[in-house]
Amino acid sequence: MLTSKQLQDIKDLQNVCETFEGINLKLNWEMLKKRENDQDDFLLYKDNKLIGFLGIYGFGDSYEICGMIHPDSRRQHRFQELLQKALHSLKSRSVHKLLLNVPGSSASGKGFISQTKAAYDFTEYEMKWNKKDLIPNTDTVVLRVADEHAIETIIDLDEKCFQIVRSDAQMYTKRLFAESRSGNLMIMYGEKTIGKIRVQRMDKKSSIYGFAIFPSFQGKGIGRKALSQVVMQESKWTDDIYLDVAATNSKALKLYESSGFQIIYRQDYFQYPIQ
Repeated sequence: MLTSKQLQDIKDLQNVCETFEGINLKLNWEMLKKRENDQDDFLLYKDNKLIGFLGIYGFGDSYEICGMIHPDSRRQHRFQELLQKALHSLKSRSVHKLLLNVPGSSASGKGFISQTKAAYDFTEYEMKWNKKDLIPNTDTVVLRVADEHAIETIIDLDEKCFQIVRSDAQMYTKRLFAESRSGNLMIMYGEKTIGKIRVQRMDKKSSIYGFAIFPSFQGKGIGRKALSQVVMQESKWTDDIYLDVAATNSKALKLYESSGFQIIYRQDYFQYPIQ
C-alpha cells in the first residue's frame, strides 16, 4: 500500500512532468489509492525527492504500465531502470498481454518507445463535454444500476466490443463489483439488456468509460440516447464531465462529438513483447 506521502510525491511529480511537456499522464488514481500489492509501484528517490515513478496496472492477465521521470533527471536511463524492475516483478505472474501507455503528445515518451521493441496497439481518447444542450429520451432506452445478475452480460460486452480476453474481463468485472457496485449502469432497450456504461465520480468531476453496445444493436441511435441520459444526470452534479473511449474509427468519434464531447488529449498504447 502506498503511503499518503508517497501518493503526494507521485502527484507532485506528475504535475511537474505534465507542465513541462504539456501532457496528461494516465496514472489510474482510483487504483493507486487502493493498492494492496507493493510489487506494483516503483518509486525512485534522489536526495529525498521523488524523481521517477512507474506503476503496473493489472486487468486480469493483461497489464498496463505508465510512468514518468523528472525533467532534470532524464537521459540517464532512469526509466529503463524502473521498467526492468517492473518486468522482473511480472515474471512471477501470468501475463497474457503487456501494454506501455504513453501520452499522445509526449516527445520523451515516444522517444523511449522507439528504443524498445514495443509495437503500436491502439489509441484511447480523453474527451470533455462542452455543455451542449441534450434531450434525453427515456421512452425506448432506459438505464438501470447493475447487479450481480448483470456480471455475465458485462463480461460478454467487454469480450465482443473491446476484444478483451474473457478471463481478463471476468477478473476485472468481479473486482469492480467487489470494490463498488455504484457507477455500473446497464443500458436497456425495451426488455433487453443491450449495453453498459460506467460512471466514476472523483475530485469534483465525472468520468464515463466502459461504454459498449452489442454489435447487433449498434447504429440504431441507442448509444446516443444512453449517453445523453448519463450526461444530463451527471450535469446536475458537475460541469466537468469526461469520456474515455478507445474509438477505432471516425464514425464512433462523431457520435461522441455530436453529443457535445471534444477531444482534449489522447493516450497511445504499445504492446511490449513478453519474454
